[in-house]
This record gives sequence, structure tokens and C-alpha cells, in this order.
Amino acid sequence: MALGNTPDNRGFRRVSGGWGTMYMDGVEIFECTEVSAEIEVQRSDVLVGNNVDSKITGLAGSGSFTLGHVYTRHINNALTQLKEGHDPRFTMSIVLDDPDAVGGQREQIDIGNVWINNLNLAGFTRGEIVEKEYEFGFTPDDADIAEGIY
Repeated sequence: MALGNTPDNRGFRRVSGGWGTMYMDGVEIFECTEVSAEIEVQRSDVLVGNNVDSKITGLAGSGSFTLGHVYTRHINNALTQLKEGHDPRFTMSIVLDDPDAVGGQREQIDIGNVWINNLNLAGFTRGEIVEKEYEFGFTPDDADIAEGIY
């Protein structure tokens, strides 16, 4: 049997973002329309003989999320903390719970020590739904795969 013909390699097994949710400190952010998080591997060149090799020198976590504008509560909370000189931090959970996933499994990535890099206060385009994008950073040691699709 060819690889493409196995029951777990059918098109319907591809996980859909339509089943994705994001949580901040355990609270579902239903306004989230897009989220991504990645770890950048930082490297330095190392000479080995006449070859340029590389060595990992650090890890940096970053990402972004987009919210459909429904509430002002998160913006107001972050603005208040920033104006008081605090650096607000939170835990983010990104969940994909597609019922067609292999074995009915779900994927959950928990990321702690998340900070925001920008606070999108206001803006709109006439005739369009208002969405706001936020960039964030995190320490990779505080990221875990809590559940996976295996």
C-alpha cells in the first residue's frame, strides 16, 4: 500500500485552524483569529579547520496574534500596567482540537512568561471588520507541548 493510501494519511486528517483556540492565563480569547509562535535558534560561526560551522548560542521566542476587536478589557489592563511601570506577563495556550485529527487527539502548546512588544490601541478601515495584531516574546524554556497528535 502506498503511503498516501494509509488511513491516517487522508486529506481529512489535516488539522484545520478552524478548530484552534487561544487562552491567556486560562481564559479563552474567542476573538483570536490568528496566532503563531516560534523559537529562533541563535548561532555563531565557529571555524573548524578551514570550514565554517556553527554553534548554538541562545534561543529566542517570538510570535504574534490577531484579535477581532470585540472588547477593550485586555487593552485597558495592559495599558494600565504599562503606565504604572509594570511589565505584564501571562501564560498563553494554543490549542488545536480538530475532531478529525488522528486518534481524536488534540495539540496544546503552553507558553509561559509571555510579554507583549506592542499595544495596538486604536485604528480602523472604513467598511472593514476591525482586527488588531499584537507581537509578543517569550522565554523558550517556558514553552511545553502539553498534548500532541502522535
